[in-house]
Amino acid sequence: MELHRTVQRMKPYNVEHRIEEYIRAQFIVSPTDLEFGRDIDLYDGGYIDSMGVVEMLEFLREEFGVEIPDNDLLSDDFSNIAGIARIVSCNLGP
Repeated sequence: MELHRTVQRMKPYNVEHRIEEYIRAQFIVSPTDLEFGRDIDLYDGGYIDSMGVVEMLEFLREEFGVEIPDNDLLSDDFSNIAGIARIVSCNLGP
């Protein structure tokens, strides 16, 4: 479980950066897309749909070793990269 211990020590910025990298690659967000950012609503902006959420949850599980609780999944924070990173960081454990 070396990966999990390393992930636990990640700073929120690093979590945000990794999530942004994933979303840009997986959902083909252009580097020149001026609308895209860490605070943009990913669903309202059309970057992620319901199937994309399932894919992202699997990524978060594999990358960070976290299961996102339903109450966090349904929160407003789960709509943008910064909020998702906060949720992941809070669920990493000690």
